[in-house]
Amino acid sequence: MKIIDIFSGAGGLSLGFKQANFQIVLSVELEKVYCETYKHNNQDSTCLNKDITLINCEAIAHKHLNNKEIDGIIGGPPCQGYSSVGNRNINDPRNTMIFYFIKWVDFFQPEFFVMENVPGILSMDNGGVVKKIKKMYQDINYSCQVEKMRALDHRVPQKRKRVFFIGFKGNSKVIKLHKENGNNSHLVKDAISDILDLPPFRKKCRDEMTLDYISPPKTSYQKYLRKNSRKLSNHFAPNHGKVVRERISHIKPGENHASLPKEFQLKSGYPNIYGRLHLDKPADTITGNCGCISAPGRFIHPIQDRAISVREAARLQSFPDDYVFKGSLNQKYKQVGNAVPPLMAVSLAKSIKEML
Repeated sequence: MKIIDIFSGAGGLSLGFKQANFQIVLSVELEKVYCETYKHNNQDSTCLNKDITLINCEAIAHKHLNNKEIDGIIGGPPCQGYSSVGNRNINDPRNTMIFYFIKWVDFFQPEFFVMENVPGILSMDNGGVVKKIKKMYQDINYSCQVEKMRALDHRVPQKRKRVFFIGFKGNSKVIKLHKENGNNSHLVKDAISDILDLPPFRKKCRDEMTLDYISPPKTSYQKYLRKNSRKLSNHFAPNHGKVVRERISHIKPGENHASLPKEFQLKSGYPNIYGRLHLDKPADTITGNCGCISAPGRFIHPIQDRAISVREAARLQSFPDDYVFKGSLNQKYKQVGNAVPPLMAVSLAKSIKEML
């Protein structure tokens, strides 16, 4: 089945659908470095580094798709305006990207669509935003089902939650989403115990810098991550100063800034900063700021006094070790944190394939 991924980011959603044997024939991404990452990891498909608001669908269909029939459109329109930690402004121009997504569905008339967003969208305008989206799909003859998914239910060791708008052409099919892990709880150690003692690169990091694995995979999840990789790439982390390292050293697994001795506490900032991961618990949501320990969340390594590396964050998102992120250190972290966990996307893709 041929699908298009718009607002593709670094490619988490695409990767999941590819692993479920869908073919990505085209992707569109505004951020140049995200597009570079996508191209590097998806060399069998075309990625356009373009502004979706300036694209003519008819020209795209002719020039890049040879007017092929498209089976599905997937993507995650920018969602910061809907995030619970954002300003939740219904007039945020980034929110209008959802309606460009709907325009693409209307033009290409695929069998299905999948549109991803943050849970905050459900409560915007007291549910009015969701009602408006559903009505717009109904007006172009598509069903629209809204599903809230937990990463933990799909083999991802993370408490992340995401909302998916799922629809099919010309009917009111109701899709049943499958959970991939039964009642098993996935933990941080399931993702990184094989590289737990491996120090990351912290200075003058370059993409060609890799490390040898120091032990064989210890879990089935690690076997999946390492399947196509002989060396560890993107194991890069910030080089913290002496004061920051000393502050981190006082934080135990599962604790955060609130647990610090008084002399090390900061006078301002969010209360849940400087959070350290716990090996025997799932990770909190990995965000685009996951390389910054003073951002809300838990981004300190379980046993080392530093932020998690790009690769460790990618593992907690279920990206395989052979998936390489391009750009600066900060850009790498943002690509990882903003992505849909690929294994979450696999579950969704399999459920859609069964329906079709």
